[in-house]
Amino acid sequence: MRCKINQYIKQWEARGYASGIPDKADARLESLNKVPSYRAIVKAILKNDISLISLGFSRHKTKEYMALKKIELESRKNERT
Repeated sequence: MRCKINQYIKQWEARGYASGIPDKADARLESLNKVPSYRAIVKAILKNDISLISLGFSRHKTKEYMALKKIELESRKNERT
């Protein structure tokens, strides 16, 4: 989780917040992920958002999940024919 938070901060610093991201910003813009803030990071931690989806990250799909999904799609294909 720390790595993703550091990545989030570095990404926004590269986008024009070189002096650091603000503690808080407009709540509406924060919810749309248009502006960064430490308040958004704290909200993600308090929500126990381990994947940090609320900060714009996506969940990692494992190889096992992809293999299971492939089997499921093949079975659907066989059912139709």
